[in-house]
Amino acid sequence: MVEGRVAARARSGRRSPPRDLMVVGDDPDEGDVTEAGGPRVVDLDGEPVRLSPRTVTFPHPALLPDRDDLREFAAELGIAQGVEQLHRAVWRKPADLDARATQVPEFAGGRFPTRAVLAARATFLGHRVPGARAVRRVRDGAYTVEAAVRIGEVSTGPLTWHEPDGGTLRPAEVGSVAWSEGVRMAAALYAGRVIDEGTGA
Repeated sequence: MVEGRVAARARSGRRSPPRDLMVVGDDPDEGDVTEAGGPRVVDLDGEPVRLSPRTVTFPHPALLPDRDDLREFAAELGIAQGVEQLHRAVWRKPADLDARATQVPEFAGGRFPTRAVLAARATFLGHRVPGARAVRRVRDGAYTVEAAVRIGEVSTGPLTWHEPDGGTLRPAEVGSVAWSEGVRMAAALYAGRVIDEGTGA
């Protein structure tokens, strides 16, 4: 294997298991290769092997290094992932992010015909809408974080992040997965706004 990154090819059973995922075992440097049992995978040299780790992790796309190389590798093998991983939109935290900022305002102000239409879009995109917020719960490493976009009467509010107990996190404090999923949610909501003719805004 190369740095423990592999393309999973699990056998089909009565219930179809995940296929064609990028996975990492317990120790990416050793790989835990075995002759029988365990997940059947293909390493980045195109060689089929089996692994015997205690756990296998499917990294979030934001945690995959060299995604362009992995996409090229997948294309060479004719892989079409059934879940978004290699081709899921990933948003990176800007290097010049203000450490004092408490919210991300870039996707605020997106106007909708009614609040109900905005809330319905959030629900359609798979987000919870408790009260006046669209919420996305994200597992980021050992922590659970909630990304939230305020739903106004007819417009989107700023993006914020919160701890499960309600405490607010600064954008600079959240991890790469929570940042990516939060911005992805805010951008998708904002994309459904009413566009003014002639301004494009």
